[in-house]
Amino acid sequence: MESGEESGLVEALYDAALGYRLWEEVARQIADYMGGNLLMLSAHDSRSSAVDVVSTVGLTPDHIRQYGHFAPHDLWASGYLKQGLNGTRIGSHIVDDRVLVKSYIYNEYLRPQVDSRYVAGAVLPLDGGHHAVFGVHRPHGATDFSLQEAARLDRLLPHVQRSMEVRRRLQGVQQGNHSAYAVLDRLSLGVILMAATGRLLHVNAAGETILRSGDGLVRSPEGLQAANKEDDKRLQHLIDGVRLGSGDARLTGGHLSVRRPSGRQSYAVMVSPAGQGLVTVAKASPAVLVFVSDPAAKIVSDLAVLADVFGFTPAEGQLVLALLSGVALPEYARRTGVSYHTVRTLLARAMSRTDTRSQLDLVLLVARSQP
Repeated sequence: MESGEESGLVEALYDAALGYRLWEEVARQIADYMGGNLLMLSAHDSRSSAVDVVSTVGLTPDHIRQYGHFAPHDLWASGYLKQGLNGTRIGSHIVDDRVLVKSYIYNEYLRPQVDSRYVAGAVLPLDGGHHAVFGVHRPHGATDFSLQEAARLDRLLPHVQRSMEVRRRLQGVQQGNHSAYAVLDRLSLGVILMAATGRLLHVNAAGETILRSGDGLVRSPEGLQAANKEDDKRLQHLIDGVRLGSGDARLTGGHLSVRRPSGRQSYAVMVSPAGQGLVTVAKASPAVLVFVSDPAAKIVSDLAVLADVFGFTPAEGQLVLALLSGVALPEYARRTGVSYHTVRTLLARAMSRTDTRSQLDLVLLVARSQP
């Protein structure tokens, strides 16, 4: 293989790790590169023995499911680990052929089911007690892998290992996102995440309902737009201030009321930085969070969410929701009929529960809804 072809394989591995290319496509290229009929790349948790099959060539879904059973009996992989080897090794150099042909995995899986007789591969350590098993196989009747062929595969191994690490870390980010987005989707307040370009990245269920209604706020080619021109000018000013990073980072964003063509009570909108806890594996990460509150909507479910996530009491949750809607403390005291001193006490308790030092920090933390 020419160096240009090898460079193409390296690039393809990282594209697969980042989700820009299918792992199956890259696996097929490597199998062809090595003259193999089968390939398996899998990630293993050494503590739980769980197996995550990343990509295969020449294996059916049933073969893959069954490998989960045979993985603990994989003589090539276990022999590699016991010998403490590094880099690509040929299977016949790890397990004596007489031992292999008498083994459980060979007689029940490799020979009758997948037709695998020879292998070249490696076991690659990953972070967190995990490891990857990477093997290219040839069938019965083929020739064994040569040392020269093993050396060719060996040049790819650092990139296979690194791409698997990238994949694992991005999977962890995705799982964290799913948890964060699950919290957002439970809120009856509309939540809209925007990229620095203005593109909408995530809209929770309540936000989708608001945008679909077209009553005051709508999607636009640029991202988000208010129906009223004056309101839209203010909205875009706040969004641009956050996404372009203008001004004091702690003071970017703000509140505004967005009028509704239907004549219903205006939406209370809050714009703030999205925070580092909400990231995606997409090319764009959230930069702006827009919170939309319909003052006429019920907030019972939101109180339950705030209690679950932050431990707020109902009284504290009511206050925090009001702050999210842009209601000032004196106005909240007047509306609820409680003393201003009591409202200040509720605010202090909410700040204590969230370890925040100011009303602004509290509102931004809750708005970002990081679990």
